[in-house]
Amino acid sequence: MKIGYGRKRIFWYAVLGTLAGGFILLLHNLSEALLPGYRNLILGIIIPVMAIALALLAYRENVVFRWGSRLDAARRRGNELMMTAIAQKRWEQSLTDPSLVTCWRELECGKEDCPVYGQEHARCWLIAGTFCRGKVQGQFAKKLKDCRLCEVYQQATADPVKQITENFLAMNYLLGEREDQLQLAYNEARDRGEKLAGLVALSEAALSSVHLSEVMQNLLESAAAFVGADIGYVSLVDTVGENLVTRVTYGLPGGAAASLTASTGEGIIGRAFAGTYVAVSEDLTVDSRFINPYLKSLKTRTIISLPLIGREQPLGMLTLGTFAPHHYTGEEKDSLSVASDRIAAAIDNARLETELSRDRDQMELMELVSRDLSSQDGISGVYNSFIYHASRLIDFDRACLILWHPESEEIEILAVNTKAPRTWLNDGLRLPKGATPVGKVIDSGRSLLRHEIKGDEYPADKLLVEEGVRSSVFIPLISKGEVLGTVNLDSFQTHSFSHEDLKLLEPVARQLGLVLDNARLRDQTKRHALVDNLTGLYNHRYFYEAVVREIARSGRNGSQLSVMLLGLDGFKDFNHSRGHFEGDRVLKEIAGTLQAAVRQADIVARYGGDEFALLLPELSVSGSSGAAQLTAVRIATRIRDAIVAGLFIDDAGERLPLSLSAGVAEYPAHAFDAATLLERADWALREAKANTGDFVVIAQKTEMS
Repeated sequence: MKIGYGRKRIFWYAVLGTLAGGFILLLHNLSEALLPGYRNLILGIIIPVMAIALALLAYRENVVFRWGSRLDAARRRGNELMMTAIAQKRWEQSLTDPSLVTCWRELECGKEDCPVYGQEHARCWLIAGTFCRGKVQGQFAKKLKDCRLCEVYQQATADPVKQITENFLAMNYLLGEREDQLQLAYNEARDRGEKLAGLVALSEAALSSVHLSEVMQNLLESAAAFVGADIGYVSLVDTVGENLVTRVTYGLPGGAAASLTASTGEGIIGRAFAGTYVAVSEDLTVDSRFINPYLKSLKTRTIISLPLIGREQPLGMLTLGTFAPHHYTGEEKDSLSVASDRIAAAIDNARLETELSRDRDQMELMELVSRDLSSQDGISGVYNSFIYHASRLIDFDRACLILWHPESEEIEILAVNTKAPRTWLNDGLRLPKGATPVGKVIDSGRSLLRHEIKGDEYPADKLLVEEGVRSSVFIPLISKGEVLGTVNLDSFQTHSFSHEDLKLLEPVARQLGLVLDNARLRDQTKRHALVDNLTGLYNHRYFYEAVVREIARSGRNGSQLSVMLLGLDGFKDFNHSRGHFEGDRVLKEIAGTLQAAVRQADIVARYGGDEFALLLPELSVSGSSGAAQLTAVRIATRIRDAIVAGLFIDDAGERLPLSLSAGVAEYPAHAFDAATLLERADWALREAKANTGDFVVIAQKTEMS
């Protein structure tokens, strides 16, 4: 018989009672009619049996009622928990229950380091790290199989209601645990998203930046903060594709960039660049692929290096490192790959913007320099125009123009501009080729950047440091494949010049080299027009113009000047007998002796053939002052005697068949203009030669030997 609950239960019990009463009456009547002698016996058996059956039924009903009550309680508890979990999103449940036995006491466990040791009535199966059954247990889901074998857990789930309750609590525990994991993953993803968003926003903002170094520095710092790196640097491949040159650093001391240069294809970073893959080393102390000793000296433990892939080719590498052990997860690698792509895109765009800006600056600078050069004359004008316009684009504290003299292996300082209160460089100063880095630039024909001058690399470095120079750039001046010299820019600060500065100045320097070559040729042409090729002395034309200038100056000042003409006696016969080569040697030696014998203000020239001329400002050879006359004559005599004694004696000690005669004239005593003055001096020379030579004659005056 199937019994329901509620109204059905009352109805069926009423029916059952009625049927039982009717059955007893029917049995009573039948026994009286059929078996009167057994009526009492039958009733004595049937009624107790019926009473026992009814008692058993009542007991069963009571048990069912209790189970129903407990099931209702479990249902209500389950509903409450479900409503709490669904409505309030709370998965927490109590880890203790007074009805539970104490596991460590029940199992006589002595594991004092167990998390539930000493706790009363704890749900140990919900607590991680217990030592249940002799071994460490993990999270609930991983140890449930062992917990079901434990008598404490079996007692806690001995009846269905407890089992349902515990299972529901366990389900809530798992849901709460899973929610915590999901929340943690969500928070991590949100943090990564915020960092990536910051990288993206920064790189997008950097796309409009002009200065590439600032772009890379900002992006490097953001990428380092993303993974908690202690150090980092961005290295870009050089123009020839041979080296990865460090451009910006993070967390590294100043001047570290030079120690981080790596060859493409070598070492862990160089190979990663060549293969365009991500390189990771989680322990540099045992990684044989890593060959850079500088990072090891900093006690760097781990690095990750990612290629920066541009639109057309790899640009360089982003390298991050930590001093403590660190495992780079797949998520970190993926996120840094995204960041490196953004850095590469920013570098590409910044480079493009920089190139466009540099091209504009170059065009403007070249236009200004070209315009100024058209009105300038000589090397000095070329240099000053370049320095003036370059200073508007690049900050520097000192500049100098250097000319290369291959015949003497020397460099010459042509011009210097400096902000220093004192400088050791002077116009006209000559230095050996190896005294400065200029020699290296001349040999290679390539520009040179010196980011930090410490004072011990080249002989002149100590002087540079004393003057305050800390960084320099050297740009060769080239024309027709020949290095003519360099233009040097110096700064009182380290790392003041960049490759962008070089790219800006080099095209203008090439134009400057061409103009410098033209200016040099013009200077040489002008010099050749005024200088004698054989002796290096001024020629007749220059000497005549100098006499004109000095007469005009002496006329304004009221001073005198003397002109002396010297001629070789017997030089024609000497050339005939000894040859022109020997005659040219004598002329050149006489020229050297004359230059050494005169004052700085005096002018020496080859007047023509075997004749020489001297212009002696503020020196008189006539008038009332006898001392002045003797001074002029003595100069002529001393020169003649020095030449005869020093040059006209051969190696055997015999005198050459040569002598020297001189004619002297004075302004204004002998003439008032240059032509007349030179005619009087020439007359005096002819007079000296006519008297067998080897004489000094003053124009129209007394003759002296």
